[in-house]
Amino acid sequence: MATPNNLTPTNCSWWPISALESDAAKPVEAPEAPEAASHAHWPKESLVLYHWTQSFSSQKVRLVIAEKGLACEERDVSLPQSEHKEPWFMRLNLGEEVPVIIHRENIISDYDQIIDYVERTFTGEHVVALMPEAGSPQHARVLQYRELLDALPMDAYTHGCILHPELTTDSMIPKYATAEIRRQKCELWLCGCAFTLADVLLGATLHRLKFLGLSRKYWEDGSRPNLQSFFERVQKRFAFRKVLGDIHTTLLSAVIPNAFRLVKRKPPSFFGASFLMGSLGGMGYFAYWYLKKKYI
Repeated sequence: MATPNNLTPTNCSWWPISALESDAAKPVEAPEAPEAASHAHWPKESLVLYHWTQSFSSQKVRLVIAEKGLACEERDVSLPQSEHKEPWFMRLNLGEEVPVIIHRENIISDYDQIIDYVERTFTGEHVVALMPEAGSPQHARVLQYRELLDALPMDAYTHGCILHPELTTDSMIPKYATAEIRRQKCELWLCGCAFTLADVLLGATLHRLKFLGLSRKYWEDGSRPNLQSFFERVQKRFAFRKVLGDIHTTLLSAVIPNAFRLVKRKPPSFFGASFLMGSLGGMGYFAYWYLKKKYI
């Protein structure tokens, strides 16, 4: 690639692995995974996903992969430790952003194209389809929700709420997220009885809003019972629990692994390490009970 490292390339999604072999000491290849089922009509090669647990785009991609039941090797890229700026990762994506997915000879680094690629590539009788048949009314509605939810500036809201909590008083996110929700009796999910990509995106959005402390203000006060019912149902799904886990331990799931990795990378003395591990454990314990008392 001729794109300089100090620029963010646009649509740098489809890079053949062969183009990277000359730069890397070891070729980047997707390891071959065991065949999931003889009747499943999708490639045997597993997906390799580079992500960070608290990246909003990464969470949505992981939810899609989990909902489809695909084999995927996940490799954590710690943004707090700037691993996305290290040379080994920049060989995958000069834009220094997660998620990045590898499958066969393709390296895909654009969030939307990752989802489209996974949905288009992994199909079959026993593989869940998150996009309804093209041309159907449900397909048009899923696209409508996708455009609506992807347009939300969640990165700006996330950092804004962390740095300036007072900004949350005038947030309009729930209005955008719920404006088009239908209330027909037969519709268990947004676009009908089937769970689709629209539900993945709204579920991830509501999870992030609850993590930021906005749920009580906008739907847990009883003003939006349908939205509250949707979030309660989506939290019970296996893929949702597997990827995002307990809302009250979301932050700990990111802090503690990074702390251990930092200690492993730069180990202090024996007593210093013992003190650090004890402190982390104590802080984690009290943080858990504080969040449990505050939000439950």
